[in-house]
Amino acid sequence: MSDRKQDDLQKEDKSKSIRLGGGSLDLRKYTHQIWLAGLGAFAKAEEEGGRFFDALVDTGRDLESKTRDKSESRVEEIKERVRNRTGETMEKMEKAFDERLNKALSRLGIPNKREVEALQQRVQELTAALDEMSNSTPEEPGKGKTKGKG
Repeated sequence: MSDRKQDDLQKEDKSKSIRLGGGSLDLRKYTHQIWLAGLGAFAKAEEEGGRFFDALVDTGRDLESKTRDKSESRVEEIKERVRNRTGETMEKMEKAFDERLNKALSRLGIPNKREVEALQQRVQELTAALDEMSNSTPEEPGKGKTKGKG
């Protein structure tokens, strides 16, 4: 090998060892910088932690009020649906109860409300007709109510 090649090889070996040593120094430097960055973040968090916490509380308060408004309106909507369905169910139950009660009363021979109302209407009509007949012409004595004789 020529002297020149040997010199080049030696320089190359020397630069490698310097780089390795420098790499070691670089690793320490970066580790130290990471440590300093952590300390800086901790100090910053202490300084701004209170303000940051307050900002988070304000944001949470705003979000809570928005969601509360939405949830309250949703709850009212659901309540209304339940009321409607409950009302429908109650109406169906009442109708079924009325039908069964009417059937039972009919079997016992007791008139239902509709039949009683129809009878009341008929009695009123007959009463009115009797009143009209009795007020229209007074009967002569001796003449009876018999028709066709005379």
